[in-house]
Amino acid sequence: MTWGEIIVAVIKYGGISIAAILVGIFIALRYQNEIQKYSVWFWKFIRFFWKKAEKKIVSNDIEGRVNSFSKSLSKEMVNFDPVGVEVQWIEEGETPAHFFADARLVVRMRKHTSQNKNFVYASMVFISACVVPKAKKYISKSQRESLDIFVGKKLFEKEKPMVAQQFFDDYFSPKMEKEKVAELVEKYNLIDKVALFFPVLVQELTFLGEKVFWRKREAQIMTEVNRLVDFLQDYANREIGDETTLNNFQGAYCRCGIMLISKSFKRELGDIQPYTSYIESLADNMIENIYIVGPATPANIAFITRIVQEVEQKGVLEQYAKPQTHTALVKSGGQRKPIKSYILTLRNPNAVRYFDKEYQQKYIEQPATTPQQS
Repeated sequence: MTWGEIIVAVIKYGGISIAAILVGIFIALRYQNEIQKYSVWFWKFIRFFWKKAEKKIVSNDIEGRVNSFSKSLSKEMVNFDPVGVEVQWIEEGETPAHFFADARLVVRMRKHTSQNKNFVYASMVFISACVVPKAKKYISKSQRESLDIFVGKKLFEKEKPMVAQQFFDDYFSPKMEKEKVAELVEKYNLIDKVALFFPVLVQELTFLGEKVFWRKREAQIMTEVNRLVDFLQDYANREIGDETTLNNFQGAYCRCGIMLISKSFKRELGDIQPYTSYIESLADNMIENIYIVGPATPANIAFITRIVQEVEQKGVLEQYAKPQTHTALVKSGGQRKPIKSYILTLRNPNAVRYFDKEYQQKYIEQPATTPQQS
C-alpha cells in the first residue's frame, strides 16, 4: 500500500486529523536532515526569549550539516553506512571527548563564541572517527592526516563554504606545512578530478581495513598505500587514448584493477568476449576488485551491462552495489575537459580477509604477474 492509499484509508476510517499527523511524520522522516538545518531559523527566533536556545541553534546547525554530508558519503562509497552525529555541550572543567552510542557519534565539546570554530571542530572529529576508521589502524600518520584534511575540504565546500576559511586556518594550513601530508593531498586532488577519490581510493582503504592480519607488517602496508595513490595519480594524468599507463594494481594487500571501456569501434563490434576473458584472468590472479569505468552514454552503459551480466553468470565476480555516475575532468591534448563518467565495481566473492602464513608466502612474498588490458 502506498502512502497515498494509507492516507485515504485513514481519512475514511480515522478522520482528517489522524491523516495529517501521519503526513507530518512521513515528512519529518523523509526530510530529517533538511528540517534540522532549517530549524536553526526557528531557534534564532526564540533565542530572544530563551537564552539557552543559542546552544540549540549551534548544535542543530552542526548536526544537520554533518549528517547530510555523512549521507552523501554513502552514495560515494558503496559500503559506507551513514553515521549520525550528536553534539553535547560540556561545562568548564570537563574534558572534550567523543564516542559511539546507538550507531551515532556523540561529540562532547565546549561551545566556542565562534560558530565557525564549533562547526569545524565537530566536523573534523566526525571525519577522523568515521571515514575509513579501520584502515587508519594500519596506515601512517601522514596518510591519516592527509585523508582527514582532504575529506574535510570536501565537506566544507559542499555543506558550508562560508566557514572554509576557518577550516583552512585551524587545520588545513598547519597540516600542509608537513611535506608528506602536502604531497599526498596534491595527489588526492588529481585523483578526485577524475572522480576516483571516493569510489576507488577510499573504497580500497575501506576494504583494506576489513582485513585481518595474523602478522601485521606495518611498513609494507604503508608503502603499499603510497603505491596505490601513485598508481591512481598516474591513471588520473593519462591522456584520452593513452594505452601505456598501467590499469591494474597488484599489491600484497590491495589488489584492484581499473577497466576502461570507452572505444566506440570496439563497442560497435559487439564482442564482449575479450573483456570477459580479461576479467577472468584478473580474478585468476587474485585481483579482488575491478572498477569498470567509461563514458556514461546509454550505448556504453548497455555494453558494460552485458559484460557484467556475462561475468556474473560465470560466477567469476559479482557486482558490488549500484553503479555511480560522476563528472570527471579527463585530459585531452594537455587540457582537462568534463565528461559524465560511469563507474561500476566488480568484487571477488572469495576475496581474502584473513592473511595467514600460507597466503602471505604465496601472494605476498612471491606475487603473481597479472596481464594488462589490451
